[in-house]
Amino acid sequence: MRKFHPSYPFIPSRPEMKSPAKELQLLYHTASDIPPPLAFRAMIRLTKGSGPVAVEFNREYIGREEIPLQEIEAEGFSAEDDFQWSGSMPEFWYAELHKLAEESEWKEASETQVLFSVDGGETWLSPLQEKKWETITEEIIQACLEEGGKELPLEMVYGELLQNNFYEEIFLEWRYARKEINAMIKGGKQAIFSGKDWTEAVEQLRIWMEDEAKEKDLYQLPKFRGKYWLMNNEIWLPDRKKKYGRVWEWVDTNKVGK
Repeated sequence: MRKFHPSYPFIPSRPEMKSPAKELQLLYHTASDIPPPLAFRAMIRLTKGSGPVAVEFNREYIGREEIPLQEIEAEGFSAEDDFQWSGSMPEFWYAELHKLAEESEWKEASETQVLFSVDGGETWLSPLQEKKWETITEEIIQACLEEGGKELPLEMVYGELLQNNFYEEIFLEWRYARKEINAMIKGGKQAIFSGKDWTEAVEQLRIWMEDEAKEKDLYQLPKFRGKYWLMNNEIWLPDRKKKYGRVWEWVDTNKVGK
């Protein structure tokens, strides 16, 4: 892995993209308002070949030097959170990143969360469309953590909460590495969603979580009985009727007592 700290020379308005570039590199760091022990930086290199894309991934947590290990562990972390992985992912990750790079406008490298370079170059760029680049980079990071075995795919379970018992009905497994949602009814049929269905469902979930987080602590067990989604066995979302797309239509069709 190359070092995390690039120099910041003057850069032209666009990267010198070959047709296509063989190697794309991303440097990412969490937002400035995210403190240790949550803050990290990551470097990702995608290399195009004849088949799956070769990936090198390195994540380092930063700013933990002055924090006692007990405090870090109390936040659910450990001293072994840094992670390196080399492997492969589907070609579409490279294609999406390359397409976005060609369509984007650039500026001299600055304190943006994402920096970009091509074909092993030491010249780095900052995108003007920062939000798009933050989103795709965060998705690639999640995909790398899944493929490298560091984290499991996101799991959502729908069911009914009665007193302290949660009766599970429907399971959704979100596989970022493949951009697939595996849906399953408890003891029943299954379905797989990808492509546009994946994109719509991810956007719906993002808006849903942001809206709910404005009003309540999603990590607290709900006070009232009812239908809920439980994410990764720690986040509670009350069921929401205003959702669109084939994934949520499939869920609504297969709810018990709908």
